[in-house]
Amino acid sequence: MSAQTASFVRPIPAIELPRPEFPDSDAVRALIGDARVIALGEGAHNIAEFTAYGHALLRMLVEEFGVTAFVMESGFAEGLLVDEWIRGGDGAVDEIARAGIAYGFGESEGIRRQLTWMREWNAAGGGIRFYGMDLPGSSTSPGPAVRACLARIPSRANDAEIRLLSDLGGRTEAAVSYAAMPAEERLRLVGALREVIDRVEAEGDDIAHRCAESIAAFLGELAWDGEPGPYPREAYMARTARWIADREERILIYAHNGHVRRTPLEGRATVGSLLGDDLGDELRVVGMTFGAGPVVTFTQRSPRPFDCDVALSARTAIPGTIEERLDARLGTLGAAAAIVDLAHAAPELFDGCEGMLASGALERVDDFPASFDALIHLRHASAVPGAFERLREEFDAPQSGRSR
Repeated sequence: MSAQTASFVRPIPAIELPRPEFPDSDAVRALIGDARVIALGEGAHNIAEFTAYGHALLRMLVEEFGVTAFVMESGFAEGLLVDEWIRGGDGAVDEIARAGIAYGFGESEGIRRQLTWMREWNAAGGGIRFYGMDLPGSSTSPGPAVRACLARIPSRANDAEIRLLSDLGGRTEAAVSYAAMPAEERLRLVGALREVIDRVEAEGDDIAHRCAESIAAFLGELAWDGEPGPYPREAYMARTARWIADREERILIYAHNGHVRRTPLEGRATVGSLLGDDLGDELRVVGMTFGAGPVVTFTQRSPRPFDCDVALSARTAIPGTIEERLDARLGTLGAAAAIVDLAHAAPELFDGCEGMLASGALERVDDFPASFDALIHLRHASAVPGAFERLREEFDAPQSGRSR
């Protein structure tokens, strides 16, 4: 190992999934400094080691660095249930995780361990909050945000009808239901959602306003026609993360690398780039990558939403990616994982490097040090148990538009 490699690649031991402990608080301290917002990205969803690092880093940041909130790529409205539970609310952790964390992430045992630790920390006198920052209903159904809004504003006679109209079902069911809606019913739905937004603007509290804005962003995604600028979802997540940061001492954001990176993705602003414009040096971004491990691919079978063949395969590091470069360096060190300080990395690390892997596809990164302060790289990663099977079952289930 050269002295130059040693200066920016810091080997760390493999993380233990049942009881994850972050292995190097000194490296974290050097990276985050006085930043109030720390963003941790993952190169693919449903990777067990990434969830474990998220849990371990949260514990370290709460116990040693004064972080007071965990912010997740999950529905803001649903997150209210999780936050209530970790502060002593009723219910079993599996029920809360399933109902309160979107995209099926709550099915992970690692996420459930993390929520249980947050509840135990609060019960012992700590003060950690949970927030989602994303659109409602796994970005396909406005129902959770509508219910949260209606619970926080004066009731009206048509509230039950609005709840029924806006509850499109689970992720796949909701997308199929909306796609199959006659134009007249779509207009009814949009009208009901805009009524809720108007009522919140007139009489809602801060939480209701944040939920109503998620409904507006949901409508923005439905109406999006390719205009320049950030996607409505991305802009909403950035505004919500900033809103949370203004309420809390320090926060940890956990989302996909493609969201937290501090440079635009394919010419469009990301959560990280939008926050970076506002926060400057108060933001630190750490991505997570891996060399060998599972890859889930989707092949569209028909124009119907979520009508996909779902395949699981194994990948190795691909030439021209940062994963390939880091795998080679870790191989020379005999290390399973490392923290890589990109600000001090040798320039040749990036020569000819086109980007990073997002699941199985190449995601372009033109300037790694501008995009991430550091990377946590693993030579090998594993899937969250059962995640692939749940995806295949969801996408293979018979679907039809819901009649009303």
